[in-house]
Amino acid sequence: MNQNDFNVSNESIIRNAIQEMILNNELKSGDKLPSENALADEYKVKRIVVRNALVQMEKMGILGSRQGVGRFIKEKLPIIELDMSGKRSFSDKMKEQGVSYESRVIFAGYATSREQEKYREVLGVDAGIAIYKVARLRIVNHVPSAIHVSFIREDVVPDIDQETDQLASVFNYYRNNGITNLKSTDTQIHTAFPTLAEQRNLECHELVPLIAYESQTVDEDTNNIIEQTRILYRSDLFKHSLGSVN
Repeated sequence: MNQNDFNVSNESIIRNAIQEMILNNELKSGDKLPSENALADEYKVKRIVVRNALVQMEKMGILGSRQGVGRFIKEKLPIIELDMSGKRSFSDKMKEQGVSYESRVIFAGYATSREQEKYREVLGVDAGIAIYKVARLRIVNHVPSAIHVSFIREDVVPDIDQETDQLASVFNYYRNNGITNLKSTDTQIHTAFPTLAEQRNLECHELVPLIAYESQTVDEDTNNIIEQTRILYRSDLFKHSLGSVN
């Protein structure tokens, strides 16, 4: 598309201006925005244009609002350092940072037929091995912040379907079953927007980008891939610092 054909709406201009002020630290977490009327006067647009721009920024997780107070810049939670080596569990990392944390199992059962076929191929196992699916909701500082989904070879932990009460931390479950030498490989990072089910679980709007991490977990003692992992983080809650990948 020719640059001359690229039209920028007034809503985009307002959103961009506010985002630039945030990036330049002219607006900081907790700062209150001017009223819709004041912004309409500043940008010489109708109030509905300002309102639409600000509502979209709320859905993106950039702004919050309080009844009778107005809109403000949302605060970020503390930095989460993500150790992509797979040597530590998510819960251990939260404890080390002194962050209030809960892991809640939202699904534990056999994967669907389509998922069985897909993840058998991914994990390199034959049709006789079932794939078990575990999904956990990560709640940090009392806020739903991530969904962690694991697709696991059942032959590695054959009693998993009878031990669902132990799956809040799959890493610790492996450890309790004598699988202690783990690493993550083939990590891929991309962005996604939440489905309706993910919006409900994460309590976020449809325009909040999710940071998706997909990786494989390898048992270094056997050199077998035992799990395919997909983690979806709400990007509006955290700054992400990537640790060293060994």
